[in-house]
Amino acid sequence: MQARALDPVTGVPAIPAMTSQAERECYYRLAKDAAGAVIEFGSWLGASTAYIAAAVRDKGAEPAHTYDKFEAKKGHKRKVREFYEKQGAPEVPLVDAFEHFRANMGPLLEHVIVHRGQIEEACWDHEPIGLIVFDAPKRLPVISAVLTNFRRGMREGTMTAWQDFCHFPSYEIPASLYRLREHFEFVEAVVPGSTLVFRVKSVWEASRVTREALGRWHPSEIAEAYEYWLPMVPAEKRPAFRCGHAMFLADTGHMTAACDVISDVFALGDRIVERKWEYLRKVRPDFVIRYRPLFDCFAAYQRKAA
Repeated sequence: MQARALDPVTGVPAIPAMTSQAERECYYRLAKDAAGAVIEFGSWLGASTAYIAAAVRDKGAEPAHTYDKFEAKKGHKRKVREFYEKQGAPEVPLVDAFEHFRANMGPLLEHVIVHRGQIEEACWDHEPIGLIVFDAPKRLPVISAVLTNFRRGMREGTMTAWQDFCHFPSYEIPASLYRLREHFEFVEAVVPGSTLVFRVKSVWEASRVTREALGRWHPSEIAEAYEYWLPMVPAEKRPAFRCGHAMFLADTGHMTAACDVISDVFALGDRIVERKWEYLRKVRPDFVIRYRPLFDCFAAYQRKAA
């Protein structure tokens, strides 16, 4: 069997990834420039972790800290299987990915401290944090936990990269950061990719990031949040990003407004949006049940466009 070529940045064979090459290179650059501890939430098979580990290796810094359960969520198993099979992964780990992660990382493991378990239970002391790459935190309970438990290490200048900021089902990321917008300075959007990078301007009080403080949304504030972020989102991502506005409205009980928003998005005729909703209809029955009126709007758009 022919050996796989080594990645020129990491020095290990390429690892199947859901992040883009541009995103992994961004994490490498940010980790190499970080003034303080480097943290990653969400490792899975180690594609992004390898770039982060390579950065601290090349810099001669202390090992990075990475946190993950190394398990696929029930609703994501089909997506994980399909994606990694397309990537040519010899085996697709769905229950326990930890040994696959270790094998993929190879000699880079010495540059990473692995914390295996529930991310929302992780804590941090007062050691200054230079960079946090947020991948796994996508929902409010976990976002609230990490912004609470790691705030003691935050400093003015701490860099944060939110990998799923533009991933519209993960709308609780832009929602939470909107509530904290005075504490963050936008730095860059990674293209291609779903990552937005922010610099911490000031540290928030713990009371600002409780589930209650980050919850309780009115439709007008949801609209304000999306209008606020839209100029920072890459142009090609904006139609898909706006789908999160509709999902947010639907989940807060404003289904009529949600249908109005999603119908406006479908009317743009964006092929990326169409392919994504077609994919969700096929592989995420939980989404179809949860957002039935939005999928009905999609079906109506398809009939009209036919």
